[in-house]
Amino acid sequence: MKKQKLEAVCVFMLAVVVVIVSLVSTPSHAAENSPSRVFVVNTKDASVSLVDLKEMKETKRIPVGNGPYGVAVVEGGKTLAVGVEDEEKIKFYDMKDFKLKGETKIGKMHNDHIVLTQDGKYLQVADFYTDSVIGIDVAKRKEAYRIKDLSAPHVVKYGPLKKHLYVTCKKVTGIAIIDPKNRKILKFHQLNVNPRSLTFSHDESKIYFASFWVNGFFEMETESGKVTRLLAQDTPKDNAEPQEVTYHGVEAIGGNIVLGANEGRSYVDSIDMTSGKLLDRLTDVSKPCCIERIPGGEGEAVRVLVSNIGDGTLQVVEVSGEGKLKSLGKVKVGSAPKRVAFGEEVGSGKPQSE
Repeated sequence: MKKQKLEAVCVFMLAVVVVIVSLVSTPSHAAENSPSRVFVVNTKDASVSLVDLKEMKETKRIPVGNGPYGVAVVEGGKTLAVGVEDEEKIKFYDMKDFKLKGETKIGKMHNDHIVLTQDGKYLQVADFYTDSVIGIDVAKRKEAYRIKDLSAPHVVKYGPLKKHLYVTCKKVTGIAIIDPKNRKILKFHQLNVNPRSLTFSHDESKIYFASFWVNGFFEMETESGKVTRLLAQDTPKDNAEPQEVTYHGVEAIGGNIVLGANEGRSYVDSIDMTSGKLLDRLTDVSKPCCIERIPGGEGEAVRVLVSNIGDGTLQVVEVSGEGKLKSLGKVKVGSAPKRVAFGEEVGSGKPQSE
C-alpha cells in the first residue's frame, strides 16, 4: 500500500513538472499569431532589410536605390514594393530571390507613403508634388487613377475600420478623409499645425497626431475636425530646450493607450488617452521615428516595432495592459530605418496579402 501511495505521489509530481515546463516553454499567444518576418526601409542606406523577428536578426539586405521610403508587400506575398525617391519610381521585387520584377514611374517624390488597397489590387501613393494620391495597378505596374486636390500629401493610412483613407497634408495643413472605393475626398479638416503622423481610436471617432515643436500630441474629432486636446508631456530637466523635432510616430495599441516616439529627445512615451497621463517612458531607444504594432496576440501583451534613426536599429518593445514598456531587443539594420512592412500573414505562416 505504501508503495502504491509513493508511486501515485511520484506520478502527480511528474504531471506538475510537465505542466510547469510546458507553461514556461510555450511561446505567448502573441508570438504564435504574429508575423515572423518584417521589411524595413533604410532611408540613408539605399536598401531594405529583411528581419527575422523570431531569431531577432537581419537575414538579408536588399539594394533598392537611393532614398527608399514607402514599402508594402503585394500580390499575395509574392512581391515587395518599394518607393525609391531618388529614382522617382515604385520598384517591385520578387520575394523569392529579390530580383527586380518591374517598376512604375511616379516623378519627383518626397517622403511618399504607400498603402495597399483592401482588395490588394492597387497601391495608393501619397504624391507630395502633384497634390494627389496615385493609384498604381499592382498587376500591370501602371498608374490607374489619381485622387486630386490634396495639398502636398504625406502620410496615407487606413483607419482601423478599413473603410476610409486618412491623409496628412503639408502645405495647406490638415487631414483629408478619402473614400478609396469611389476615389473621392469626403472631408478636409484644416489645422493650424503640421501633422506628422496618424493613429486612431478603435472606432475611428478620434484621430491622434503629432506636430513640430510640440511636446505632446493632439486629439481631434474625426467627424467635426475639432481639435479637442493637446496631450502635453513633461520633458526631462536635462533635455528641456525647445526643439523642432519632437514627437514623430504615434500608435494606438488597444484600450486607451497610445504610444508616441519622441525622435528629438530619444524616448518613447506610453499615454493613457482618457486621463492624458504618462504611464511609462522608455529611454533605451535612439532617435525613434516610426512605431508600428506587430499584428496578432489580441488580449495578450502587445508588441510594437520602433525604428531607431540614431543607431540604425529595429527594436521590439512589449507594452503591458497597464502601459508599461519593456524592450525585448534590437536588430542592427541599415542607416536611418523608417517604414516597415510585414512579410507574412498573421498566424498562417503565409506571406501577407495586404
